[in-house]
Amino acid sequence: MINIILCDASANGIKLNEELLHRCKTINVVAVAHDSVGLLALLDKGTDADIIVIDIHLPFTNTLTLIRTIIKQYPHYKVLVHSVIDNYDILKLLIGMGVVGFLCKKEQFTILIEEAITNVHLEGHHYPSSIPKHFIESACKQKPSLPETGIFSITQQEEIVLKLLQTGKTAKEIAATLALSKRTIDVHCSNIYSKLSVTTRAGAIEIGSFKSNNVHQFA
Repeated sequence: MINIILCDASANGIKLNEELLHRCKTINVVAVAHDSVGLLALLDKGTDADIIVIDIHLPFTNTLTLIRTIIKQYPHYKVLVHSVIDNYDILKLLIGMGVVGFLCKKEQFTILIEEAITNVHLEGHHYPSSIPKHFIESACKQKPSLPETGIFSITQQEEIVLKLLQTGKTAKEIAATLALSKRTIDVHCSNIYSKLSVTTRAGAIEIGSFKSNNVHQFA
């Protein structure tokens, strides 16, 4: 039996995966999480699982940093990324970090997710057939570094500010909440806008909530 943890911000996403795997006699969903806090809590208490199936788009979380932390601190878990994102640069980073499997949600069929989980468990890896072997080999050898721009470049403190922006708080109110100066919050906001290539609070919130459709398909 292959025990897995599902981590997806979408309750519908969790439900769909559970339904897809329900009839699979060799895969057992032992726990689910909807965010980084819930997932890390499961890992901290030693949840008995072989594989973590995680969506790279968790709200207000730099999921690349989260995955790197999991691989470093909880090496006995294998990580399979299951996401709508299909970007070569992100995939290269994931492989370099030690992610052993990737499945695009655009290919959501029972046989595919079951096959991906089984391959990761038995063979140690699973990647789309469209990804060249030399690309995977090269990615495995590289020393990954996080992007300097984009949602995955946001620091932990910037994540907190971004989350508070979503609540409608002003910079002054955020400063009071975090016991920081308004000037510091203004700097954080400026950095967030720059990294996300937006000029307004609304734009930052839109991308920060992962509602952007800016994905790049594999060649």
